Amino acid sequence: MMLLLCSLLFGLLFGHIETFIVSSDEDIAAEIGNHVILNCAFDSHGDSNPTVIWQKIGLDQTVHKYRENENDFSEQHKNYTKRTELHGVNKGDASLTLKNVNIWDEGTYKCSVYNDNGFGDVLIHLSVWAQCTDGIHIVWKSDGNGNDMLSCQSSGWYPKPEVSWKDKHGNDLNEFAEVTLTRDNNGFFSVEHDLKQDHDSKNQYICSKKHQWMTEPLRARAVFTDGGTIVRIDDGSPPSDL
Repeated sequence: MMLLLCSLLFGLLFGHIETFIVSSDEDIAAEIGNHVILNCAFDSHGDSNPTVIWQKIGLDQTVHKYRENENDFSEQHKNYTKRTELHGVNKGDASLTLKNVNIWDEGTYKCSVYNDNGFGDVLIHLSVWAQCTDGIHIVWKSDGNGNDMLSCQSSGWYPKPEVSWKDKHGNDLNEFAEVTLTRDNNGFFSVEHDLKQDHDSKNQYICSKKHQWMTEPLRARAVFTDGGTIVRIDDGSPPSDL
């Protein structure tokens, strides 16, 4: 409601003024835990007293406000306390630094700029991502009926990854696999990818997981010496013994 009243007030105050161009990247991605800069530039025309309002769309949240040549945190949502910073506002740069990015920061933001020459705004979509920090692991798992299967397990993902099982010949085994996803209180995904197929101790099985923000998947490989003993699990990179 407060954001709506502010917008109406600015509309009344500046209704006779022309709009001007505010520019930014349309989409940006950031790794969770890092800082990210949401770019926002405008033509200042020498104006030394612009008002800048950053909002998160759909949640009625004020992310950051700058007016009368200083930051105004009176309406800032608690999710952004001590996590935002503006630089160079009086030089036409209304870019926002968002610190320690988390899953709930993902979404669309609006940068609005008002000055004596007019007003303008622009939308920026922020995507966030994380990959598991402790690697992926292949273990034996029982199906409850006395049958053991290979299970590829990992946690700490966002968004949920694409997963696959292949053998050493490159055959796709996903039709024999089942994926179970769970999500913790922080929003991260844990993934179990169970290979429901009798394994061949002479074969080798490679599990890989990847989401769109990764250039290369994470892999794990299971190698056997007999029908039930895994003798080596490694990173799944093409080895000399394949």
